[in-house]
Amino acid sequence: MKLATICVGVMALFTQVGSCNSRSASMNATRAGASQELAKGTWGGQHIRAEVNERGVEIEFDCARGSIARKIGLDASGRFDLDGSFATEHAGPVRDDQSNSRTVRYRGVVRDDEMELTVFDPQTKETIGSFNLKLGSEGRLMKCK
Repeated sequence: MKLATICVGVMALFTQVGSCNSRSASMNATRAGASQELAKGTWGGQHIRAEVNERGVEIEFDCARGSIARKIGLDASGRFDLDGSFATEHAGPVRDDQSNSRTVRYRGVVRDDEMELTVFDPQTKETIGSFNLKLGSEGRLMKCK
């Protein structure tokens, strides 16, 4: 009889441990699957500087500028893929009716405080550039003058 009581007690213990582990795994999966936003602040790297705020992102490149007009949500892997604008700049005055802005895709992955970003023009199939950025860095730009 004692042996049966011990077996039932051991079985109950393993069942509870298993259910705790299942609940914990489920909670972790929910957290990992939850969408996050790109951290606000300045992100910079070679030839790029991005200012992330509550409305979106303003981006400066060497002799160009761009923007994403909405918050950047990250998937569970830290990835994003969004439409935005991109326009080259040149030295000298710019006429009021002169605009070379085009719609591009900003694709990236964020790990901790670092981001890999690719700017892609879906119409021309051109990769405009790939950049590595770090949160808190001002970046290093060479502006057209």
